[in-house]
Amino acid sequence: MLCIGGLHVFFRYPFAWYLERHPEVMVRDLGCGFFRTTGKIKFRTYWGKETFEAPFIEFDPYITYHVQPNGPVENKLILRHRYSGQQTEVATVPDSRRYELYADWDQLQRYMDVSQPLPDIPALEAYRSLDPTTAAYDAAGKRGRPANYWVTLDLEWWKREGYPEHMKKIREFPWESLEDKMENSVPNLREAAMA
Repeated sequence: MLCIGGLHVFFRYPFAWYLERHPEVMVRDLGCGFFRTTGKIKFRTYWGKETFEAPFIEFDPYITYHVQPNGPVENKLILRHRYSGQQTEVATVPDSRRYELYADWDQLQRYMDVSQPLPDIPALEAYRSLDPTTAAYDAAGKRGRPANYWVTLDLEWWKREGYPEHMKKIREFPWESLEDKMENSVPNLREAAMA
């Protein structure tokens, strides 16, 4: 019992104090992410000690199908670099919600396209005024919402009505009708794939 108490005190005080002053011991920030201003993606490689960086336009999206050992099936949105084979996972959902990956891919393309405003999602609302394209879009009144829409949203209404309606729109959206900008970035890609 004394040993457990000693370990508790050690990890609660001196070890916690040490980690607060030296966070790189546990987590090392390698500067990974999706960078709208440069148009590049940077992610950790397989073992996580090195990074890979390339222009977003050089990545092809794939949805993979995985059967878990205990039976559930999940789908993953993977971005694969067409010239090196490096890849990164973007999102994972259960098989019954595969349509969400199409929405994730669409949102990511919109985020990386500097000619379009930032996607209108809660996580990006605070940054809309910092992005020149988005700021001009909002100033012209094209957003059609108050600047603090997501912050002031009634959460009870969102849980009860907003979110189910939002998911219904995603589920029923004709995703196959959208232009594939990545495919159009490589001349004759479709013809080369068929050969």
